[in-house]
Amino acid sequence: MPAYLLGIDNGLTVSKAALFDLEGRDVAVQGHKVALSYPRPAWVERDSEVVWQTTAAAIREAIDMAGIDPKDIIAIGNSAHGNGIYLVDKSGAPLGPGVASMDNRASDIVAEWSRPGGVLELAFPATLTNIWAAQPAALLAWFKRHRPELYQQIGHALPCKDYVKFRLTGAATSDYSDISGTSLYDSRNRRYSPELLDLYGIGDILPALPQPLESHAIAGWVTRQAAAETGLAEGTPVVGGMFDINASAVGAGVIDEGMLCIIAGTWSINEVVTRQPLVDPRILMCTLFAVPGLWLATDSSATSATNLEWFVTNFCYEENLAAEARGVSVYEVCNEIVASLPPGGTDVIFHPFLFGSNVQANARAGFYGLASWHGKAHVLRALYEGVVYGHMDHVNRLRAAGAPMSLARLTGGGARSQVWSQMFADVLELPIEVPAATEIAALGAAIAAGIGVGVYGGYEDAIRQTVRMLGRYEPQPEATPKYLARYQEYLCLLEAMREPWQRLARLST
Repeated sequence: MPAYLLGIDNGLTVSKAALFDLEGRDVAVQGHKVALSYPRPAWVERDSEVVWQTTAAAIREAIDMAGIDPKDIIAIGNSAHGNGIYLVDKSGAPLGPGVASMDNRASDIVAEWSRPGGVLELAFPATLTNIWAAQPAALLAWFKRHRPELYQQIGHALPCKDYVKFRLTGAATSDYSDISGTSLYDSRNRRYSPELLDLYGIGDILPALPQPLESHAIAGWVTRQAAAETGLAEGTPVVGGMFDINASAVGAGVIDEGMLCIIAGTWSINEVVTRQPLVDPRILMCTLFAVPGLWLATDSSATSATNLEWFVTNFCYEENLAAEARGVSVYEVCNEIVASLPPGGTDVIFHPFLFGSNVQANARAGFYGLASWHGKAHVLRALYEGVVYGHMDHVNRLRAAGAPMSLARLTGGGARSQVWSQMFADVLELPIEVPAATEIAALGAAIAAGIGVGVYGGYEDAIRQTVRMLGRYEPQPEATPKYLARYQEYLCLLEAMREPWQRLARLST
């Protein structure tokens, strides 16, 4: 009898379901967009019921596409964006919209906590995580301060994947990878700390926090109601699941100390596996890894391949027409344009800060050094390089914190470009491997599900059976100095632009 694993992945804008065979090949993938709403300045929300209904629809459609008996799905794992928060009331019904991980309503609270000697400094030794406005710790403090009537109704306060899992199973659980990224959890001692919650002024929320489990532990079983909504078989086991950055690392086979996972997509995610926690406030966070006994040190910002999407949308009309005529992706045409110039072929520098920055909050994107002899190839190559330099900043911070690195695996939209993949190898001076799977996070979640029901003997065994590489890129010694010279100019321009960015921010208001 055939057997399948279901991996669910809820990003910020898409609810996705992917069916895999036991060798990690995707059999069917379906997804539905979920709109973000911005009801007030700095607020970013998603309709919680829509998140569930789109997930249920994606599951039904994946089962139909595969043409399988739902009883042949032997286990389910799920992942989702970390942070933000999804509240349900004491009856289990959604309590208002979900708050997305880009929300900034609690920025004033974080500013209070970030004062010298304040909450952040006191909490960091336990959480090993910097606090930002979209984290559950800050959001719950905001709800208690500004929406006390809603705060009193909270039955469960859940990360996104755990809200979806709650709708599947009726059980309020989390996993160590997700909960250790919320600043609600004492990661060093692997426990909820009443003292830590009291520090935030939300000690009374403890009963509403989900029970953390290992990512591969059985968290519950599909309920009759969830089966009716999704087409799954009632009683199908559901495992704890994982934070999507953990799921991407596992799906890429990154489970050994010194392996770096780079996600070049909407965000620049740079994460390295360590045996001991990296205790360094310069990096974004150090969390418990989905693989027991290991840690994941992460530094990230919204500075990656989405910059190219913006450029293509606004400035590549001719390239879109050429791609359509050839029957290829417009991004393939862009790759060809970039490849028409060698490393060192442009003296234009690009700061990839269209959607955010890892430098200062009001930093802006910019092309520097443009002259009349520059064409689209120079500008596009500068954009590709600038995105890699943004990743380089994060990787350098991880290195400075003591993270060992011997190999990197590249995922996300940027990994589909051979030109970009080689550029990453040359700039980071690391071998870059690109996994063959396209639904990396869903595969990571499915791997955990397979371990949970005994299909695989553990993470090493699972990855040996399911993860394959599409390509490998070695650093080119002749190219690296050319890129690093431009990276130094990139850094010099960062410093030179700090005050102009401040003035531009005042001008825009």
